[in-house]
Amino acid sequence: MWHLLLKTKPKLIWRLIARKGLEHWAKIIVAIIVIGLFFTGAYELFYRVFAYLKDVSDIGPILIDRLISIGFLAFFAMLIISNLVSSISTLFRSTETKYLMATPLSHSDVFWSRFLDNFFYSSWATAIIGLPMVLAYVVVNRLPIWQTLWAGILLLLFLLIPAFIGTISSMILFLIAKKISMKKTVAILVLLSLGIIYFYLKSNLAGGMMFNVMGDLSMLNYYLRQLGSYRNPYFPHIWFSEALRTIRLENWHSVMLFSSAMFSSAIFGFFITDLFAKWLYFPSFEAALSISGQKKTKRRSIFKSKLWKLFAPFPRDMRAMMVKDTKLFIRDPNQWSQFAVLLVLLAVYLANLRFVPSRIDSLLWQTIISFVNFGFSGYILATLSVRFVYPAISMEGKSFWSIISSPLSVKTLFWEKFTMAFVVFFILAEIVAVISNGILSQSTQMIILTAFGILLMSISLVGLNVGLGIIFPNFEELNPMRIASSGGGMIAALLSLIYVGIVVAIIALPTYRYTSYLTLGDSFSNWEIFAAVVALIIVNVAATLIPLKLGLKSIVKREF
Repeated sequence: MWHLLLKTKPKLIWRLIARKGLEHWAKIIVAIIVIGLFFTGAYELFYRVFAYLKDVSDIGPILIDRLISIGFLAFFAMLIISNLVSSISTLFRSTETKYLMATPLSHSDVFWSRFLDNFFYSSWATAIIGLPMVLAYVVVNRLPIWQTLWAGILLLLFLLIPAFIGTISSMILFLIAKKISMKKTVAILVLLSLGIIYFYLKSNLAGGMMFNVMGDLSMLNYYLRQLGSYRNPYFPHIWFSEALRTIRLENWHSVMLFSSAMFSSAIFGFFITDLFAKWLYFPSFEAALSISGQKKTKRRSIFKSKLWKLFAPFPRDMRAMMVKDTKLFIRDPNQWSQFAVLLVLLAVYLANLRFVPSRIDSLLWQTIISFVNFGFSGYILATLSVRFVYPAISMEGKSFWSIISSPLSVKTLFWEKFTMAFVVFFILAEIVAVISNGILSQSTQMIILTAFGILLMSISLVGLNVGLGIIFPNFEELNPMRIASSGGGMIAALLSLIYVGIVVAIIALPTYRYTSYLTLGDSFSNWEIFAAVVALIIVNVAATLIPLKLGLKSIVKREF
């Protein structure tokens, strides 16, 4: 089995990379640039944070170790969910899996072949963030090369453990769903996961990372004790962070203890996954086919549905497409489950804002905190747009030809995708921005400024990703995650992040200058505001209209 995988996978990867065509190589170059920018930016951020905390006597190194632990706890939870969700399409519903199941390959061979693909698509983004975090930790603490390589091996093992858990869970999920329906199974799984996360955070993260201390020495001592200990040291993120810490302290006995825990768990996970693959993969594959083939006997006219009434303000042809897209979104676990994960992460972000000191007298620091939050809101919009808006046209699949050959105008289809995405993401981003600014006790002026900036970002980011989604479509791929991870998706991600950075800088610079004028007496001219407004208009018009026009041209000229 492994001889076959090691022989075929490199050939497939090389053929994918070595394809001819200017567009293909442009996508590869852009993908390399995007990954390089992500990696460099993450490394620079973590390096500066770790370098600053290292110089804080006593508490600094403890804070670094706890930041590593909390960060990898978030990675661990996201990786389990990502592997579970991605495996639904990769291991069970993809056309490649169905083809391999019809070949003489054993079911176990098919499983491991698809597992490698699923592992890559689910883990590469986390690796791009986790690797620079580990590298920054190594550089700040000046660890030798062999210890850096050891930390890299531990990172790979850390990525594998949730991959095994996620794929095993997906097999069990389909077998249970065959008995009690997919909706009930997913609901039980979500409630169980939320319960586990809640009780774990309540019992292990009682001490916040930031809090207001007004000379209470007993609270400070309690906080230090919380940072330096773990109540339940039985999870991979703790083993990983403790392995790094003991490597730094050159405590080789503890290094071997936590490293062996990582190695043994990964090896045990491999054998258990292989055992489940031999016993349950084919039955769960059959269960997935039977669930997807089930048809409801009750049929209701679209014109009598609640969704039809909900979209009443729109034209009838656009309403029909909106109802269709909403129903497909609800029925596709790849879509709504990942959207639910993002909502949970946003809720966690808002909940953790209460640990940020809210009583800050400095107007300058209030402004800085507000724009950091504004930039995060823009990052949320960019992430949602690339993940859900960019693949929207491609998700029409091979039936796209029937849509454009129908009386429905291609421009109507185009604007339907734009309108649906804009309304949903604008409302979501505004809620996050307003609530977060309220938690941070920001002024009314800053809340209004942030809300206006979110409005502009919503229009431009949705227009940018809808346009690029039409310019670089992929009607052969059914997995939206893969579409978003393609070369065109990389281009969309790069341009979206550049746009967010430019808009935040344009709005923040004159605001910061004006705040310095009020607090420090620095010089300030009204022309700076005028220049910022003009630059903001130009950037948003360009980011919105250029992709939309190019997308409309592409969709009109495309032949099927």
